[in-house]
This record gives sequence, C-alpha cells and structure tokens, in this order.
Amino acid sequence: MSHSLWRVAGCVLAVASLAGCSTVSQKWSQWRGTSSTPAAAQQPGVLQPSTETGRWQGVYSYEADSGRFLDCKTGQTVPVLMEGDNALLENAYMASRNGPNTAMLASVDGRIVERPSADPVMAQQGKKELALRVERFVSLSSATSCAGDKAKNLGVPVPVAAAAAAGQGGAKSAAAEQATVSLDNTYWKLLTLNGKAVPRLDKEAHIILQQQGRLVGSGGCNRLMGSWKQDGQQLQFGQVAGTRMACKGAASSTESAMLKMLGQVASWRIHGDQLELLDAKGKLLAQLQAVALR
Repeated sequence: MSHSLWRVAGCVLAVASLAGCSTVSQKWSQWRGTSSTPAAAQQPGVLQPSTETGRWQGVYSYEADSGRFLDCKTGQTVPVLMEGDNALLENAYMASRNGPNTAMLASVDGRIVERPSADPVMAQQGKKELALRVERFVSLSSATSCAGDKAKNLGVPVPVAAAAAAGQGGAKSAAAEQATVSLDNTYWKLLTLNGKAVPRLDKEAHIILQQQGRLVGSGGCNRLMGSWKQDGQQLQFGQVAGTRMACKGAASSTESAMLKMLGQVASWRIHGDQLELLDAKGKLLAQLQAVALR
C-alpha cells in the first residue's frame, strides 16, 4: 500500500513540474516580447501577403507601362501584376481617364502576393516586394482619391459582371442593365469573330468608338487606333493601326483577324447589350458585348 502511495505522489509532483515549466516558459516569452500571435495580426494597417481573395478599394494609376494601386485602408502603394483580370481594369482605365497622369478610384477582388523585387540589383540580393493580383475587376469611378467608407459611393462606376467577363452563357452583363447602350463612347468587348468565340487573352480584345470619329482599343496584344464614320445603320472604319509589340499564339491570330474584319464592316445593329458588325452583303462578321462608359 505504501509503495502505491509513493507512486501516486511521484505522478502528482511530475504534473506540477510540467505545469510550472509551462508557466515559466510563458512568462519568459512575455519578458522577451515574443508571442505566438501571427505577424499579420500584430501589424494592423500594414499590407501582408494573402492566400484568399478579398475586396480591395484604392486609387489606380498607370505609369511606365504598369499599373499602381494605392490601398485606401493602409495608404500603401503596390504594383499591379499583369495577369488575372488586370487587362480589363487597365483597358477600362485607358478608355475613361482624362489625361496621362490621371488617378481613378477602383474596386477589385484580388490578393496581395509576394514576388522578387522589380529592381534587378535588389532581386539579386533576395529582396522581395508586395504586389496586387487582380482576380476580378469590379468597378472604376471618376473619383481621384480615397474617402474612407464613403469612397465606394463616389463617381460613376464602370461595373463588369463576373459571369459576363468570364463569357458564361445566360448571365446578363452590367451594361445590359443600363437604360440605353449607344454605339459611341461604349467599351465593346469582342465576343465572336467570323462565327467563332474569341479565346480569353491576357489583354482583352475590344474597341471604343469615341466622339469626333476616333477609334481606340486593343486587338488582344497591341493597342489599336483609327477612325470611324457612321451614317444611320451604315458604319465604316478607316485605317486602323496598332503598336508594334510582338504577338504570339492566339493573341496574334485574333488581332490579325480582328483588323481584317474591321476593314470589311459596312453596317451595324444592336440587340440588348450586343453589337453586331456586318459586311456589305449583310453577313455577320463579329459580335461584341457592351460595358458602358460615361
């Protein structure tokens, strides 16, 4: 019996010792200023890499052939990666900005990711930087600065429905909900070309027929510039030229076919939010979907 009591007493002492070690360890960590709390939680208001997609609102600008995003919550500015839905954000910005140095309030769904520094010297030293990956372009407004929680209500939004941007059937685009969709001053996204669906490209193929007969857009690789003339249902495009970036694969074939198609257009018609371009014999050449700009 006495032997058993000694064994029980030994166990009690061992448990007490372990509890004491745990308490000492916890106090030692507090004394050193360390904690098991994640770093992101210790630094509120500072951008951190994120693994899940979230809603971001900030001021978007475009400089030196790349986008920059100033996050409204933290005030930090990060570059925008040229992937995901960046092309749609960039194209909408180019079409609606008032000047080369214009900044516009944007809302996007995306993630903050970490990548090697854009500076070659810093990259060789293993330095990294944060960047925004746009998973879905939500809206772009005429506001030029953040305004707290009220920022989302500023300006005139240029929304793009996720289903429409992905080309899913049966979903109406945001432009279709507008009271009217006009031929001019509308972002026309190319959907079909010569009866075939246009593949998803890094840069979205589109045209915008601006006032004074000016055409701007993208062939899926290069930026396009040209002229257009309308007389009732008759429509004609003048010489359309593009920048000289080398294009490969689907981007190259889509752009070539698009330029050829524009030269054959003789008339037009709009059904709902879709523009149809036809040749002189009434043959359907292309279908485009509207994203309204104001």
